[in-house]
Amino acid sequence: MNNSIELVEDGAAVSAEVIVGSKSGLHARPAAMVVALAGTLEPPVTLRKPDGTAVNARSIVKVLSQNFCHGDPVVVEATGDGAWESVSQMADLVSRELDHEEP
Repeated sequence: MNNSIELVEDGAAVSAEVIVGSKSGLHARPAAMVVALAGTLEPPVTLRKPDGTAVNARSIVKVLSQNFCHGDPVVVEATGDGAWESVSQMADLVSRELDHEEP
């Protein structure tokens, strides 16, 4: 995990703000990798721009609709048992350069 990611706990909710690491943003392959990981996480994770609406990270259409570009801040959030681990894993993935990783 990227040690520079700071997770914030607010009651049962956990969040982290990270910077999109992929040069292509969260498009095509990187978005597919995000959705694949999200499908394995419980509780579900949402993604949003700091001033935007949260979308379910399990939906490729919703992730792509946010137009997350390289360098954009993204808030990763989850609520409930396991939220800390779900947010940690997703925040780590979103912050990495994914364009050349295998899905």
